[in-house]
Amino acid sequence: MEKQRKLKYNEIVTQGDLVKVKTLAEHEMESGVRRDEKTGVIYPRLIIYKVTARYNGKVVFKANWFSGVSANPYLAFYFRADKSGLIEIEWEDDYSKSTFKRGYLKVLDKDGNELLPVNFSL
Repeated sequence: MEKQRKLKYNEIVTQGDLVKVKTLAEHEMESGVRRDEKTGVIYPRLIIYKVTARYNGKVVFKANWFSGVSANPYLAFYFRADKSGLIEIEWEDDYSKSTFKRGYLKVLDKDGNELLPVNFSL
């Protein structure tokens, strides 16, 4: 069964607002120090060690995690929104397996018009 990734934020904001992004990664962390009681074999380490957040392709948050991170880690961070676009969170584990969660953020100007990341004027 595929592990769930959750991403939560206000989907519509005003230009210049701080956007709070909350994430949850369903992942059973293994620290690499536990030993099987019957065989004595140490379970290999398997943790999410890197989290990267991008907004319209630009990195807005990055974290390196270590073996002290709990199972199913929760993460929250802020960034300032200037134009509408894609929010993307990437989780990478010890075996370089990446998983993603994406969402669209709509940014409005003071008149209520959406500010698009591409300028269409000629």
